[in-house]
Order: sequence, then C-alpha cells, then structure tokens
Amino acid sequence: MYSRDDTVNAILRFYQQVIRHPYLNDSTLVLPPPGGWRSVNIQGKNNTVLDLLHHLPYLRPGKPYERLLIYWETVPICYTDEYVYPELYPLPAQCVYLACSVDREGTSLILDTDKGTITEFCHTGTYITMPEEEYEALPEEEKWKAHRTSPIRRFLDVWTQRYEKLVWMLIPNPIGQPTTGRFYSRADTSAELDVLTLEEQSKPWHLKDDVDHPDFEYELDRAQYEWYKSIRKHVADVYDTYLRHGWPDHFDKDRCRSELLQLEELHDAEEKQKLDKMNPDAADLSD
Repeated sequence: MYSRDDTVNAILRFYQQVIRHPYLNDSTLVLPPPGGWRSVNIQGKNNTVLDLLHHLPYLRPGKPYERLLIYWETVPICYTDEYVYPELYPLPAQCVYLACSVDREGTSLILDTDKGTITEFCHTGTYITMPEEEYEALPEEEKWKAHRTSPIRRFLDVWTQRYEKLVWMLIPNPIGQPTTGRFYSRADTSAELDVLTLEEQSKPWHLKDDVDHPDFEYELDRAQYEWYKSIRKHVADVYDTYLRHGWPDHFDKDRCRSELLQLEELHDAEEKQKLDKMNPDAADLSD
C-alpha cells in the first residue's frame, strides 16, 4: 500500500546513506521546505505523484548537466531542476521515474503510487519476470512492466543496507564523466549479495578464496581470468580503504575520499598500460 510519508522517509534514509560514502558532499542532499517544494519540473502526472515530488528529498547536482550516481550507470532525478528529464518510455500518470539509466546496463527505477511499488527496468533484461520469448514479443513501450517489482519501502531498505554494509560502494570518478562517481560491488551473484548484506560486522576482505578458486580458471581463458583477478583486487582495495578510515562508526570521509581518488588514478593508469600493450598501434596514435 502506498504512503507518501513512508516513501519520503525511505528515500531520505537511502540518500542519507549514499552521501555517507566518500563520493558526494553532504550539501548534495537537499530537503524540501515545510510546505514542500514550490514547483517541480514534470508534466502529465496525477495529483498523488505531484504531491510526492513536492515533498521528496533530492540529490541535486552542483553543476548543470552533471550526472550523479546511485548505482551502476544509474542516476537520480531531481525534479526541482530546470532541466527536463524526458521519460525513456511514457509512463502512466500514477508512475514516475526516481532514477534513470545512462547506458543500456543501467537501471531505471519506476515508482507506482497506485500499487506502492518500484520496478527495476534494465535493458539487458536482468530483472525480467517472464520467458524471454514472451518478453521480446512485447511492444517496446510495455517492456518495463515485465521487470522485477518490489514494495517501495522493502526495495529502498535493501539498497540502503547494501551501502551501509559496504556490499556496494560509491567513490569519486577522477575524470568526472560520464558520471561523477564510480560504483563497485563486492558481490558477484544475488546469493552473495544476500550473504554479505546480512553480515553483522564489516571485516577485512581476503581475496584468496574467490580469485584463486579453480572453477574460475577453468571457466575463463587466461586473459579473462587475469582481468577478473585485477578487478577483484581493486574492489578489495577500495573496500579496505573504507575500513582503514574508520567505517562505519568513526569514518573520516574526507581522508578516505582523497586516498580513493589516488587509488582510482593509479588503477586507471595501470589499465591504460595494459590496453596499450595489447594494442600498441592505438597507443602510438594517442601519444
């Protein structure tokens, strides 16, 4: 069942957890005045949706057309902005995008005030709830309805927990594009997501159990295996940097951010070196 106040509070808790990460400044989170925002930039929605948008907290970019990040290739929408967010696919009057994808692997979050749900709409078909043949036969503008749907509060509470437990992490992007942040996950599977989220206490991550597992080496060719190990090591370094700076109770956000930026710049340079070795002709052109 939909409740405006429950929805507002669930989104607020989620955004408050997001800005704890060494990515966005605290000032990015903006709260509505007591009577709600004076105006919101959207058309074609019913009064229930408009009432919700007038009372939501938002993550507001500091610069025009700056793309923030709340999940893999997924950006939040701030309806108090002058920028018009075109709907990827037209939605019914009782539905609204809370977030939209910036690429085909991103996830658009669609809130339905009639049903009190959030739908995870991803073009890769990750969350579809019907056989693929039936899904492909749907009209393009109807496909979002066939994706996984959850009650609003349950969905947002799960995402909040994943950031709280550092299953998911958001850190600054040194180059600032296509989004200002980068997303990392410690989990490779849905089952691992659940296990890590339920852990009572964050503890240092030892890589040996996952990256040296013989099944991975059997299933992947050598180049893929080495790439996988490199990525996992980097995610572990990001995670351990959080812990070293006192997450969660004594977290030094500014120092952690500074160290993570250096870590990302080093990782980018190493990745560029690997690509240059694989394709020396392209490296010569870039120089």
